[in-house]
Amino acid sequence: MTPRLLTLLICAVAMLTTAFGAFAQPGRTTPNFEGWSVDCGNTGVCSASSFTRAQSVWVDVRVIRDWQAEAQPLIRVTTNTELPQDGTLRFEVDGDAIEALPIEQLREMQSAINAPAGFRPLGGEGFWYPTGPASSTLLLAMQKGKELTVHLPGVQGTDPVAVPISMQGLKASLLWLDNRQNRTGTVAAIVAPGDAPAIDAPHALPLMSSDQLPPDVAAVWSANRLCSEIDPAIFASLNAVRVPLADNASLYIIPCGAPTAYNSPYVAVLSGKDGGARQVHVSRMSEKGPVATDLIYNARWIPADQQLVSYFKASGVGECGVWNRWSWNGTGLVLLEEATRKTCDGTAPDLSNWSSTWPVKNVPN
Repeated sequence: MTPRLLTLLICAVAMLTTAFGAFAQPGRTTPNFEGWSVDCGNTGVCSASSFTRAQSVWVDVRVIRDWQAEAQPLIRVTTNTELPQDGTLRFEVDGDAIEALPIEQLREMQSAINAPAGFRPLGGEGFWYPTGPASSTLLLAMQKGKELTVHLPGVQGTDPVAVPISMQGLKASLLWLDNRQNRTGTVAAIVAPGDAPAIDAPHALPLMSSDQLPPDVAAVWSANRLCSEIDPAIFASLNAVRVPLADNASLYIIPCGAPTAYNSPYVAVLSGKDGGARQVHVSRMSEKGPVATDLIYNARWIPADQQLVSYFKASGVGECGVWNRWSWNGTGLVLLEEATRKTCDGTAPDLSNWSSTWPVKNVPN
């Protein structure tokens, strides 16, 4: 470790206690409101989703909103059952018919809908609900109602299937989306619109190819380990982003080489207003104290908080490993929290119960 890097690391660690108290921290896991889960992607696109199973059939309904001020809520429906070439998909709220959509027509209109950058479709047969007034009508009915029923037509002589989806928790989920995207009190709010004008939500810009990297950033990236040895198709699927900062600077969160079975490594590169670039190291905790590292695993950027999360999985389940969160302070990434679990026993992951290794508690004198 170079003296300069060690000095920067010590300064960063010295700031941790102040930084930890100054931020209202999100949890290690995303919130769940009575069956509706919420989350935001690296670019700032956010969603509220409900997964419901009726016997062997499941339906996933999610409300998705991009970060642009003018972005409207989109409704995405996915099911694991095969839909026929013809037939009708019907939507009811509390027994009242909202819409009947011919499947052939629904499939034809999909290409006209622009999915948010960085959107990753769920496996199964998925489609966008008609945008504009149709989506607004369904979304309003869902907020006011208790149960949405999606009627799926049968295929090859099988019986139709009706999947009831509880709307309990939906309103709280949409309010969470409004808050995370700074839309509360604006004309663009979903739950309780106000008079304030719509503004762009906190966001980052997607990087679909290494060709989008400025020359100085590309040079740092290429010189580091084997970062640039990655298939372009894989690069495009790993949610790399450019984070706009003050004074025309940018923070790049970029994949570093091909993913392994459980983990995708990333690096952070800062591009200054003068066009120069440097790699951003982060601090982690070891048994003997803080150390500096350059790799960030399964990186998640949180635009609303300007925080970066790493989740290194020691197994395919992800019930063991190391989880970190850093905050951007204008010049570097400050470690706010680290948690670990060493026991890999195949249980469902629950990061809220992992042991905290930072902040350190009850340190002996």
